[in-house]
Amino acid sequence: MPAKPRDAATLILLRDSDRPSGGIEVLLLQRHARSAFLPGVHVFPGGVVEEVDFAPEMAALCHGLSFHRAQRIIKDVSPPVQSLGFFVAAIREAFEEAGILLAHGNRGQPSLDDRQMVRLGRSRSEVHANPSSFLSLLKQEGLKLAADRLFYFAHWITPEVLPIRFDARFFVAAAPPGQEASPDGKETVEARWISPQDALEEHRKGRLKFAPPTFHSLNELVDFRSVDEAIASTRERMIETRYG
Repeated sequence: MPAKPRDAATLILLRDSDRPSGGIEVLLLQRHARSAFLPGVHVFPGGVVEEVDFAPEMAALCHGLSFHRAQRIIKDVSPPVQSLGFFVAAIREAFEEAGILLAHGNRGQPSLDDRQMVRLGRSRSEVHANPSSFLSLLKQEGLKLAADRLFYFAHWITPEVLPIRFDARFFVAAAPPGQEASPDGKETVEARWISPQDALEEHRKGRLKFAPPTFHSLNELVDFRSVDEAIASTRERMIETRYG
């Protein structure tokens, strides 16, 4: 009997390239060679949706996103309240795996200060071990998740032949300024910014390995000239369930 896919979320972090030719860059993480799922493969940050991700207390810490609004964006989820959990899980996993946190700071500031990032960095391993601690961390730091900065991009379900399966929602978001990506050393061993074009070329040469969702996402991002353009494309995007 095929394994039941677990609900999961993936965050495609984008930034504008400083090349004269313009374009965008994406954040790719290399999974540890001993990982049970996709060892050594380059991926976007992501992971399983936990129950705490759609708890009422967590919903109160989501800036610009309510249960009702999340359900309007992701309609095919049961129970419906779990729709919000995909947004939270995407942000949480990016923090755990890449050290980047999309959150509004004290007094609604759109970015976090250096001292706060140092304190938050010390908590990455704790959140990885116990996702429920993410809620208390946000409260302690007086933060609200920038859930309104995530834009629904794709829906992928891993094939039935795989022993580990995920039902994953993909989001795109602009990377927050002033935050440096770093692998956690457990699940991820490398973090790199690269243009979709260069990533696909490295893949063609056998230097980067991708699962189908990553490969297809990069192909869809390759022609965008800016992060704003990529985000704008999601407003009229038809989300179809894909398998791969």
